Amino acid sequence: MSRLQLSVLILAGCVACASGGATHIESSWKDPHAQQLAFHRVLAVVVSGDPAVRHSMEDQLSRRLPNTFAAYRAVPDLAVGNDAAARDQLRGRLFDGAVVMRVVGVHDAKAYVPGPDWHSAHPSFYSYWTSSWTMVREPGYLASDTLVTVETAVYSLADDKLLFAARTENASARALDKLLDGTTKAVTTQLHDQGLVP
Repeated sequence: MSRLQLSVLILAGCVACASGGATHIESSWKDPHAQQLAFHRVLAVVVSGDPAVRHSMEDQLSRRLPNTFAAYRAVPDLAVGNDAAARDQLRGRLFDGAVVMRVVGVHDAKAYVPGPDWHSAHPSFYSYWTSSWTMVREPGYLASDTLVTVETAVYSLADDKLLFAARTENASARALDKLLDGTTKAVTTQLHDQGLVP
């Protein structure tokens, strides 16, 4: 393998490590008394001022979780600033569960990735002398990425209780479809792993 091929391979690995790869669960919590969720009608809500983002994420959630309906379709006039009105609207439409997502942080992350060193062993002064002058060093670089943290909460509306919460982090958030897909996949996988959904 040439030095160029090795450099490209190392660079690709470092970028993957620095960016963190796909969406991952940063932290999660489950009510210790929660059993498998047996909701009949679940409302998928994404708190966003951008209708395109909200609609896309709510649609993805409703496709991935059983008995789940996108809020913008199911309750287009949902009261957002009035708890009592929202409670009446959701009870009137027989919703007994809700999954709520919102972006809680966007920041740039920087990581210094040192360049690789190659050298040979030096059992004597003269081999040390020669290898010191022929050692290869490549400069390091600064890797930068935009990290988006999304909070997801699952509530039982019947008793107004939080059952599950998670924070996901996505390092490839420049592409909206990847953010949406990665976040919903990570959360639904965690819900399955926690035994909350079949």
